[in-house]
Amino acid sequence: MTEAERIEALLDLVDVERSESADRSAQLTVLGLVERVGRSGYRPTTAGWNLLGERGRAFRTD
Repeated sequence: MTEAERIEALLDLVDVERSESADRSAQLTVLGLVERVGRSGYRPTTAGWNLLGERGRAFRTD
């Protein structure tokens, strides 16, 4: 998975207008960029937000 693909997968998680891919989210878990939440959800870790950088800043909730 390239860095561009990682960013796209992270944006799929945080942008409500995009649909999440479970396979890509699972790959991000292995890389430490997302963590599993509940049975079927994922959320970006600090490393994931850092990878998004300025593109992800608008999606931060904390």
